[in-house]
Amino acid sequence: MSAMTSKRIYVRWQTEFAAAIVSVLCLATAHADETVSGRFELMDHHGEVVTEASFNGQYRLVFFGFTRCPVICPTTMIEVTRAMKALGDRADRVQPLFVTIDPGNDTVDVVASYVNHFHPSIVGLTGSKHQIADAAKSFSVTFGGADAGTDASAEIYHSSYLYLMKEDGSFLDVFGYGAKAETIVETLDKYL
Repeated sequence: MSAMTSKRIYVRWQTEFAAAIVSVLCLATAHADETVSGRFELMDHHGEVVTEASFNGQYRLVFFGFTRCPVICPTTMIEVTRAMKALGDRADRVQPLFVTIDPGNDTVDVVASYVNHFHPSIVGLTGSKHQIADAAKSFSVTFGGADAGTDASAEIYHSSYLYLMKEDGSFLDVFGYGAKAETIVETLDKYL
């Protein structure tokens, strides 16, 4: 292993560790209804403008991340996929949403390609930097790091919560990073 490869692995580890710390620090704010409004106006991976009201009537699992994320985002999307499969016929009452925090890289086409690797019900969302910042703020999500369009995905950080929103779009619960599909389904079972 070259010194450059070792350094990249170490930087990636530092970034993921920092994201985990940020997530822990933000947990207190993610529990209150008044802190997580869940409002947004973004573009879905089909190029259609959507808001939180577009999904009224369904519970939502909302996750903020980016398509070049090496670990946190794909593992979370895999657990969401497993949860949706485990729900069986009840899955149509839940809408999973993946919201990018890297709109400079994550165009509609890039997000569409990314979410197509997971459960078919997952809707990918993108928008302008301002729209993403507003959406993140409405969920108390923190993020930052490398400028979009660079190849520095290891330098991007973000909180890593999976938000459960009610059928009217209001806050219901939050899952920390690493929540397994079984935990997600067990929580959803209380409401479906």
